[in-house]
Amino acid sequence: MFNFIFLYFPRMKNLNLFLILLIVNTVYSQQSLEARFLKKIKADWDHFVGVDQFDALYFIENETLYKKENKKIQTYSNLQLGKIDHVQVFNTLKIVAFHKNQNTVVLLDNRLAELVDINFNTIAPYRILNKVTLGSDTTFWIFNTLTLQLELFDYETNKTKLSTIPLEDSVLVMNSDYNNLYVLTPSYFYQFNYTGSLLQKIKNDGFEDFSVMNGVYLFKKNNKLYYKDQNANEFRSLEIPKNLIKQFFVMNQTLYIYDGEFLNHYQLIKD
Repeated sequence: MFNFIFLYFPRMKNLNLFLILLIVNTVYSQQSLEARFLKKIKADWDHFVGVDQFDALYFIENETLYKKENKKIQTYSNLQLGKIDHVQVFNTLKIVAFHKNQNTVVLLDNRLAELVDINFNTIAPYRILNKVTLGSDTTFWIFNTLTLQLELFDYETNKTKLSTIPLEDSVLVMNSDYNNLYVLTPSYFYQFNYTGSLLQKIKNDGFEDFSVMNGVYLFKKNNKLYYKDQNANEFRSLEIPKNLIKQFFVMNQTLYIYDGEFLNHYQLIKD
């Protein structure tokens, strides 16, 4: 949504100033975001993971990862590794399953079959992983709690390709896409590019979780959702019915909210 400023300038030499003011106000005005309810489906899961680009649902129940696509269900579990602490389904050909207690990352294919597992207990120098998310090619982004650094780790060579400077505190949530790494700590929200350069650092005012959609950040705080355009300064409340938000996820302009009983679908519309 564009905000236009109409000013009267008696002299043509002021036209350039008028155009500059118009452009600046247009670029930095934040578009409003509407969540339009679509449907809800009955669900009874331990944890809602997310939805891939083909609309397959992923969830965890009894330490087993499920993929449900139409009526077809596929599963992944590992009795030796036990609890699955985090799953990333951004790339369906390389699904990340992180077993935090075992300090191990497992890559799965689109049938949830194991491609490779990386046990960081056996790799020098020793690392204790807190969060893991997919990088490009043969890499993961990992957060090493021993150094408080983010590392781009190549799982074919077992070497770190680059490291960031230490963060100020632990990581709450970490996610990525093909070009960026997003990190939420108790103090800040960070955005890094694929080379590890810091692009944004935003004060965290009590946010607990986040998702990213086409340059829009969505954050959860106190059972409410807030959004902000990448270049905007203010956060706005996203108006949705007052339901419990156990987990939320955004894919293909659709917001998914799991409330413990139902998976609610909302279409996200920019005004």
